[in-house]
Amino acid sequence: MNREALERTIVRILIGREISGYDAYKELSTKGVRLRSNYLYMILSDMRKRGLLKARWVENEKGPRKHLYSLSEGGQEEFKEQVWDSLNVLMSAFLHANLNTQATPDHLNAYQSSLAKFRIPPPKDGDKLVYTTPSFSPLACYPLNIRMLSDMLPKVSIFVVKPPGMRFYDDRPNVTFLDGRRHDIPLKDGFADHMVLEGFPRAASETKTILECARVMNEHGHLLIRVPSVMLEEKKPRFNDFAEFALKQYYDISEQDRMVSIARIKNLVEACFGKVMTDESRGNLVVYATERKRVREPSALQELPETMLPAR
Repeated sequence: MNREALERTIVRILIGREISGYDAYKELSTKGVRLRSNYLYMILSDMRKRGLLKARWVENEKGPRKHLYSLSEGGQEEFKEQVWDSLNVLMSAFLHANLNTQATPDHLNAYQSSLAKFRIPPPKDGDKLVYTTPSFSPLACYPLNIRMLSDMLPKVSIFVVKPPGMRFYDDRPNVTFLDGRRHDIPLKDGFADHMVLEGFPRAASETKTILECARVMNEHGHLLIRVPSVMLEEKKPRFNDFAEFALKQYYDISEQDRMVSIARIKNLVEACFGKVMTDESRGNLVVYATERKRVREPSALQELPETMLPAR
């Protein structure tokens, strides 16, 4: 094992732990890493000097004092980088498999099925559909989603609200990309006939985000909110499979989306819309809302606490 790989392994060993150099040596040995103990101590010392580790002396009743090592803030950032690199590989493989095994018509059918389940009338010719994207797109091919909507609705004007700096290929005549955020949409009041909200930004409260969606929707418009189950307080911290674990890692690394409560979101949406339905489908909470109420700052929204669940 070369030095870089050894340091990456040491970082992984120390996640959430504080152990001695000798214990680190034993754990590396169980992983099949063979090296001299004095070489390991040299590596640990160098990693400490570079700000990846921190250490402290502790008394040992059975012998001399021990040096205990743990990750510094720099080491924790290094671990995040490792996770990021690994998940990028998985992401590339996921998208490659997705693009090659699931044709666009399959995606179109899935989207149309979602509309049918809630009995949402599909956008008609001339309608305006607003699609909001988060600053990060974990395990979801947003370019594919946008292409899917464009192909399915060739005579509907699609407005993709994306964070500044995020780039998409702009090759669809009915798609317009706008710099903005989910809680600060650069469109006038009552603009949208249909709208898709992907999760809730950490940069703003759920209340502000929902009020912004209500502002942009026209009175008879249709709002579809989708939140991954791993971002729901009621589901925390359950991971049914590795895909869900990887998905949560993406959100944690990105630090752009907030955990939300199903009950709170439903109450907030009901304060702004006359008709609200919820469903859990394919690892997501889906909320459908229509019949926007004529309110700008409803008192019900102001009175609701920021969280409806006890702190964990």
